[in-house]
Amino acid sequence: MLGWAATAQVGFGIEGGIGSSSMKFAPALLPIPYSSGATGAIPSGKIGGFLDLPLSKHIYFQGGLYVSRRGAVRHFAYYISDSLNDAVSQELDVYYFDLPLNIVYKSGSQGSGRFVAGIGVTVSDMLGGKNNLRERQVFNDTLSVTNTDGGISAGNTLHAFDIGANLLAGYELPTGLFFRAYYTVGVQDIGIGTEFDKNRMWGISAGYIFGKGRDIKKEEDDLIDKSTD
Repeated sequence: MLGWAATAQVGFGIEGGIGSSSMKFAPALLPIPYSSGATGAIPSGKIGGFLDLPLSKHIYFQGGLYVSRRGAVRHFAYYISDSLNDAVSQELDVYYFDLPLNIVYKSGSQGSGRFVAGIGVTVSDMLGGKNNLRERQVFNDTLSVTNTDGGISAGNTLHAFDIGANLLAGYELPTGLFFRAYYTVGVQDIGIGTEFDKNRMWGISAGYIFGKGRDIKKEEDDLIDKSTD
């Protein structure tokens, strides 16, 4: 245990991932009482870095800073009659600064291949994005079609602050290279007014962990070789 504590030092990791994002969504009740709503996924991704801090032989704390893309394709509509109805299609592309805070379990020992699994939270703040909206409305038998391509502003389209719960699992090679799957689900409603929105994001990622003391097995072999000289 003392030998492990002396050599297991803080590492620094970089990571990039690709995947899919969607939203749990319910359209606003006012000023128009939409009767149906559905969502579809868009491509998502993230890139950033993190600290890999050992708390024990198998338990690590990982906290970092990332930029991510999330969002969804949304469809909502109401129908009163042939002369009064509305249908909206909307694609939201939202970019965030993410601060993930995870507790990670690693099997085996440092310096060997290790399976990893973790849980945690991600605190996010909106950077901006795009709001592409298509609306087809019939009012008093008159059809109007609106196409709007605009930016997303905090407090107007969505609330800027978000919190998500994280799950991750994967494999870390002795060199520090790792691969893992991740899933983050929003636990906070970021919708404006009576609209309901919660982010969901999943994907696969690859990265590398740097840091002195990452390969303990190699250091032990070096010491044995020197003692035999």
